[in-house]
Formats: sequence, structure tokens, C-alpha cells
Amino acid sequence: MRRIGWKIGALMLIIGALGVRAQSGLIEIEARVDKNVITIGDRITYTITIRHAPNVRVENPGPGVNLGMFEIKDYQIHEPVETDGIIQETFEYVISVYDTGRFVIPPFPVAFFASDTTPHPQIITSDPVEIYVESVLKSADAELKDIKPPLTIPVDYRRWVMLGLIGLLAILLLGGGYYYYRKRQRGEPIFRKEVIQPAHEIAYSEIEQLLNSGLMSCGEWKTFFTLLSDILRRYVENRFFVPAMEDTTSELMYALREMNIETAALDNLEKTLELCDLVKFARYEPVAKEVDRAIQQARNFIEATKLEFQAVEVLEKVDAEIPENGRQAAPKTSGKGNF
Repeated sequence: MRRIGWKIGALMLIIGALGVRAQSGLIEIEARVDKNVITIGDRITYTITIRHAPNVRVENPGPGVNLGMFEIKDYQIHEPVETDGIIQETFEYVISVYDTGRFVIPPFPVAFFASDTTPHPQIITSDPVEIYVESVLKSADAELKDIKPPLTIPVDYRRWVMLGLIGLLAILLLGGGYYYYRKRQRGEPIFRKEVIQPAHEIAYSEIEQLLNSGLMSCGEWKTFFTLLSDILRRYVENRFFVPAMEDTTSELMYALREMNIETAALDNLEKTLELCDLVKFARYEPVAKEVDRAIQQARNFIEATKLEFQAVEVLEKVDAEIPENGRQAAPKTSGKGNF
């Protein structure tokens, strides 16, 4: 009896080791993974496929199987599929491991009943599967590096510039409001009106400054007549709006003769500018009488061509009359004004 028991036990071990071949076509099991080389933490799909005859009943392995060092992250059972009289059952496990090196998924055991009348289950196992787990660090970076210092956040200067502009605008608004308030309290105008000085007044003032400059007493005639020429040319530009500073004397006189200017005034200007040109370019030294005459001619030209405004004096005021056509008649006034 002991010999018979020993033989039966050995036969069962052979059946368990041979798996597919042990059942002579009744059942077979296949284990595979989607990839054999992974890095730490990668997830792989471990699939168990069981094919058996229709009269064989397979026990559901469930999620609690032993897969060695691997952790089961997910578990799925597919519906059985029958093809050519063979039933195929598939079980999928999503697994992972957190170490490096060579790992082996041990043989996967499945219990089955050879027929509906078989009282005790039998065990069939899959082949082991090798998995190689590599480090996420390359060989050159195998050693861990020191922790980097905290990252310095750059200063956002745009924010400070914006705040500064807002503050400056607020100060300007407050200052402007205070200025307006003080002006209104004193009854003063907010903005001062710019008084435009007439061209002839500017020319008269510049001639007086030239006479008081001391150039005549020093005999600096070239400088004196250069300044006198510039005074007259600036006056012509401001009074008649011609480019007198850029034109020659002949060009300037030609342009002025096209205007409605008295001939005597133009003669005074032309004689003065010609004397200025002689002194400036020909090194002519005028006598005192010529200097006095040139200054007087310049004044005469300015006096003859100056532009003055005089306020209109209202002599009478006539109430507006509304004619029969419904339009208001213009008031009848009389006055005078000259330039």
C-alpha cells in the first residue's frame, strides 16, 4: 500500500509540474506579460489564459494570488469565450514592483474539476515569468546628487514700477486739486495767459541792447553789423513770415517787393542790409555818420511796417430787431480799428 501511495503522490507532482501536458488536452494554462523589462514603479499587465474542454470546471483564482515581490494594482476577469469546442478564460492583473534587479513571477496555480462528477479539484500551474527592473537613473547618474538650494524667486520690478506710477499719479492729482482750490479762493485764473509781444517791440528792444553793448566804442563793426542784420531779418520773419534768415539780401528784397509795402520803407531796409553785408564780408569800416544813418534807417523801416492792433470803440448800441421773416437782424454798430 505504501508503494501505491508513493506512486500516486509522485504522479500528482508530475501532473502539477507538467501543467498543460499533464491533462492530455483537457486543460492548459498560459502566463505572459506585456513587457519583460521595466523601471521602478512601472505597471505591467500579467495575463493568465486558461483553455479547457467544456466539461472541465475552473475555479476563479481571484485577486489574492501570490505573485512574489509584485503588488497587484488592478484585477479583471474576462467573459469566457468558446472557439471550436474549447473554452478560453482570461484573467488580467496589473502589477508593479518597487525594487531593481531580476524578479520571477512564480508559477500561477489554478484549481479545476475534470468533470462535474469529480469530487476533488486538481491543480494546474503556469510557467514562471522573469521580469527585469531597471533603475530610473542612468549609469552615469547612478549616484544621488546633493539637494539643490532653494530657488530664488526673481523680483517682479513691473509690479513696483506700476505701484510707483500709481503713487505718482495720485500725488499729481492731489497737488493739482490743491492748486485749483487755492486759485479759486484767491480769485486768480487757473492758467496765466501768455502775452505775445509784437515783432516791432522785440526789434526795438534788441536795437537798444545792441547800442548799449559797447561794440561801437570798441570798434567791433563786424560783430555790430552782423547783430543789426540779424535783428532786422528776425523782425521781417516775425512780421511778414518769410525765411529772411536764410535768404540773401537780394532774395529777401525781391520777396518783399512782391508784397504791399511802401517803397521808402523797403529802401531803408535795403540800404541798411547792404551796409551790413559790406562790413561783414568786405571788411568795410563805416564812419560814425554811416553807423547813425543805418540805425535810423532800421528804425524807420520798423516804424513804417509795424503791425498794431487797436481795440474797437463801440459808439452806439442798437437793440436787435426781429424782422417779419423771423430772422434776427444784426446789431447796428460803428467803430474803428486799424493795424
